[in-house]
Amino acid sequence: MSLVGTLNAAKSALAVTQTAIQTTGNNVSNANTEGYSRQSIQLTPSKGQRLPGGYVGRGVDLLTVQRQVDDALEARLRASISDEAGAAVRTEWLNRIEVVIGELSDTDLSTAMSEFFNSWSELANKPQDQGLRQVVLQSGKTLADKIQQQYTELQTINDDAFQQLRGDVDRVESLLQQVAEINGQIEDTEGVGGIVANDLRDVRDNSIRELAELINARGIVRDDGTTDVYVGSELLVAGNRSFGVQLSTEEDTGLPRVSTLRNDAKLDIRSGRIGGLLAAGEESKAVRDDLDDIAGALIFDVNRIHAAGQGTKGLSEVEAGHAVADTTVPLNDPLTELGFTPNNGSFVVNVTERGTGLTTSTLLDVDLDGLGTDTSLDDLAAALDAVAGIGATVNNGRLSVTSDGGDLTFNFAEDSSGVLGALGVNRFFDGDNAFTIGINDDLNTDPTLLAAASNGAPGDNGAARAIAAVQNVATDQLDGFTLSERYEKMTNRVAGRAADTAVDAQSASITRQTLQAQREALSGVSLDEEATNLLRYQQAYQAAARVIAVVDELMDSLIAIV
Repeated sequence: MSLVGTLNAAKSALAVTQTAIQTTGNNVSNANTEGYSRQSIQLTPSKGQRLPGGYVGRGVDLLTVQRQVDDALEARLRASISDEAGAAVRTEWLNRIEVVIGELSDTDLSTAMSEFFNSWSELANKPQDQGLRQVVLQSGKTLADKIQQQYTELQTINDDAFQQLRGDVDRVESLLQQVAEINGQIEDTEGVGGIVANDLRDVRDNSIRELAELINARGIVRDDGTTDVYVGSELLVAGNRSFGVQLSTEEDTGLPRVSTLRNDAKLDIRSGRIGGLLAAGEESKAVRDDLDDIAGALIFDVNRIHAAGQGTKGLSEVEAGHAVADTTVPLNDPLTELGFTPNNGSFVVNVTERGTGLTTSTLLDVDLDGLGTDTSLDDLAAALDAVAGIGATVNNGRLSVTSDGGDLTFNFAEDSSGVLGALGVNRFFDGDNAFTIGINDDLNTDPTLLAAASNGAPGDNGAARAIAAVQNVATDQLDGFTLSERYEKMTNRVAGRAADTAVDAQSASITRQTLQAQREALSGVSLDEEATNLLRYQQAYQAAARVIAVVDELMDSLIAIV
């Protein structure tokens, strides 16, 4: 090998070690940069020169400056980040729901419910006591207000979650655009001379990692260096194109929905912040639905008994609390849009003369057996209007019944059809769900109308006893559970899920920390290791420089001889 060949070999060593030192310096500079991947040089011997005695090396070539990244580890880390973020959000929002329910406190719903039914038990002991009637009305108002408050606060949680979803979905849209743009830059850069765009790849991977914190994003690296992004089976980024996402609301459930802009395909989001918020919305709705069921059963069962009961005086007029959408169809037809469904049966109308106390009773059939012509609201009004001493009309879908004179009063009894409770005639509760529940204003105005009796006798307490027992009577509206059991089931479910998600969050955090440590060991910058490399490259540079100096001296000697 000639001196020139030796000089060129040393020259290549100088160039390579300069690059190595620069790479090491870059690593040291970014030791604290979030998401930076350590870079290292990849070297190969230069093609040797053939001489009579064999091949002689001609130096070193720099293949590439390469990031130290394990794509499989990165994928697992992104999945763990998504799981951790989703579990943390679910825990946070389930805890908020638990606080709203506030079970085991002095102001929880089960306490208000017990106090309400206990007030009816006390009234049953003294059915003529006006003070106890006020207690019943006050405890009823407290219970209704508590149900409404819980429902409203749960709706607020749902609204708050939706607002956060809106911001997070907008951030996902922005990150998808970033990934697509960086993919394009990587494609342009690496398409020229096979240069690896390490810094651009780091920036893109950081964006995908941030995406994973929001949704369960999955990246697949292409041969050209770009990364496609999927959620489930839906493609969100392909090369330098982003297909975008949008937030809407499901028409049938009212729950938030995240879908692609390209084809409105619903994304299967199971983790990440957005996954946690979607799960929180579902749980909030489930609890609201439970409250609706509980409130509906409470309203109907209490009203059904109260409607067929009597206060300390008879009624002179009454209007139903619930309107019927179509007054010509059978009362158990869905077209009525009643919140509660009556059944085949009958009830008694008692008309009493104030002066004489003479009472005339009339049995009215409610034909809802599905055979022949079933009873509509118009039919029911006509049958009531035909009873001597009272008149009945239908106004805007509401049944109104009035006595024919000031000396006549009326009441209802023995309603086996539940039609009076379904229509809200002589009701205790207004409304038909957790949001609309309230106390009938007529009772607040005149507590003597509060129905404690079932047969009209002054000391009778049949209605009060029956209402007091409602709390512990299983009902089909609650799938065979009592009010207390259904409420307990709801609170236990929320508490159980909150505890489970807390465990999930802790487990996901440990998994993420473990994978993060593995990534740091592979891709993170160790200052001690870089210092060792720097010393090694410095010595290599000095050695190459010494070779050049020796060759220079030899060439001077050679020239001097010539």
